[in-house]
Amino acid sequence: MKISYQIIKIYVVNFGLNNTFIHDSLNTMKSLKIFLCLCLFSSKLIGATDGIYFHSNWGFNYAMNSVLSIKNNDGDIVHKASWEGRSFIDSPYYTVRLDNWNDKSTVGIEWVHYKMYLKNPPTGIDNLSISDGYNILFFNIGKRNKRNIIQRVGAGIIVAHPDVTLTGRERFWNKGGISGAYISGLAIQASFERWVYETNRHIITSEIKLSSGYARIPISNNSNEFADIPHIALHVVLGIGSKPLKIKSTLVDYVNYFIVPTIHHYSIYRFKKVKDFLFKD
Repeated sequence: MKISYQIIKIYVVNFGLNNTFIHDSLNTMKSLKIFLCLCLFSSKLIGATDGIYFHSNWGFNYAMNSVLSIKNNDGDIVHKASWEGRSFIDSPYYTVRLDNWNDKSTVGIEWVHYKMYLKNPPTGIDNLSISDGYNILFFNIGKRNKRNIIQRVGAGIIVAHPDVTLTGRERFWNKGGISGAYISGLAIQASFERWVYETNRHIITSEIKLSSGYARIPISNNSNEFADIPHIALHVVLGIGSKPLKIKSTLVDYVNYFIVPTIHHYSIYRFKKVKDFLFKD
């Protein structure tokens, strides 16, 4: 387990949960963005081995303003919506990705757990968010360029989990669909990724991505009432990936392949608990 210990040590040193890092994460994320830019343009060259990489990522998402349209029996609404992502509040932001590399090209799938909270609800809406996930399942294709930056584009479906309270009505949350989630629309993305460190079994990665999509979500049990929610978002992401397993892999190889990204994924929930402790009212 020497390699796993080394990865965890690097992770703690570089992304340790100290007060300053958490404060920046909750406000402007400037330190994370600066670090990511340095990673993208100044890290050493790391190539890919053919095979399937398993990635776990978490970071920051910034939701841009958009036009919210609501079909409501009490009166239709068209509203210039201001959104926030709350990356480390409630259910944290994360992505999970599988990449199948062949020389300098890759294809794969990715699950992005993105969130949107309406900051300026109009008259008639007490609360509106897609906070258990404006989730997106992407199919991606990518290629490594001469600067060793991975350029990736993707398209996919939106699986939204709405949380809506209309004025004078009960909360619409976790009702219908698949445990409250609905296949709601389509999305696209483009990203730039850089691999910044590697061990025998793992890599540490940095990524900037831009996503856009359009979703129609229910806002009540009445199928004639719904909200049309477009999104454009910036994502700043750090993560850990496992290198492809060899044909004659040992049990230790399998444990390293699956467990290290899994630990990274669940560490975001520990991060949230530390934030809650330090910044509780």
